[in-house]
Amino acid sequence: MEMQAIYHAKQVFLEEKHKDRFNVGILMMIIATICFSIMMVIVKYLRHLPLMEIILFRNIPIIIVVPIILKNKGIFFYGHNRSLLLLGSLFNTFSVIAYFYTITVMTLTSAVSIKQLSPFFILILASIFLGEKINNKKIIIFIIAFLGAILIAKPGFCLVIYPTIIGLLGAVLTGLSHISVRRLRLTDHPLVIINYIGFTEGLIAFVILFWQGNFYIPDILCLLILLLMGLVSFIAQFTFTKAYQLAPAKLVSLYLYLQIIFGTFFGILFFKEYPDIFSMFGVLLIIVCGYLNFRYTKEEGNNKIEKQSI
Repeated sequence: MEMQAIYHAKQVFLEEKHKDRFNVGILMMIIATICFSIMMVIVKYLRHLPLMEIILFRNIPIIIVVPIILKNKGIFFYGHNRSLLLLGSLFNTFSVIAYFYTITVMTLTSAVSIKQLSPFFILILASIFLGEKINNKKIIIFIIAFLGAILIAKPGFCLVIYPTIIGLLGAVLTGLSHISVRRLRLTDHPLVIINYIGFTEGLIAFVILFWQGNFYIPDILCLLILLLMGLVSFIAQFTFTKAYQLAPAKLVSLYLYLQIIFGTFFGILFFKEYPDIFSMFGVLLIIVCGYLNFRYTKEEGNNKIEKQSI
């Protein structure tokens, strides 16, 4: 009986430890979401600059700072799962190109909403590639959230077909990128993942910019804003990667929908982009889904603890 009590106490301790890690993972994702939202405002503001130039400057702080940190910490620079690191970086690069393009030609609400269809793809991809089980309640929640995102993006679907197609492709690539990051948690440090993403994005952006020959020399204000975007992007990438290392994809991915709310708010505040009633209803659906996802995830954790204690 004493051994059973010790075993039970140990299991409860481990479960509480997992729950703490999951909560930190959610916090990391919320921070990442805020940073990504600030970044999209900057991209919208700098839309007069070449797209590849914006992406290049976005990664300059990562290219400069992260290798120094890796060297000081004694972390293996090239990583362990190099093929997946490179593949995930390519997914991320082309998803960023698609996303930034939609930001420059569409309203923030529509662009962000289309990108945030990615959790719908993450739900499927996490089940296929990561073996993460999904119950019926979670499926219904994600479908409702997906419908909410469609309602918000409705103006984009009606008026801007080509950017919408690009955005949808970017959403799929974003899903693949997130799954890659989730898989890499088992083999590589978050800074190694960020380093691969920064160098891949920066190199591809530089090559395309050089090929296009349309580099624009920014003034002091634009240069400072570009550098700020790079710093915010670094924080976003680190917290985003850390979130997927601490918690399952099906738990943290839904919090990416917060970008739609931030996008709507920033669109109104900075660019006078007012959403219609359908968009507002879509935002409401997403908020409700976020709450339901948190509640059901908490219930699953409690039920798991109760079953192990029997």
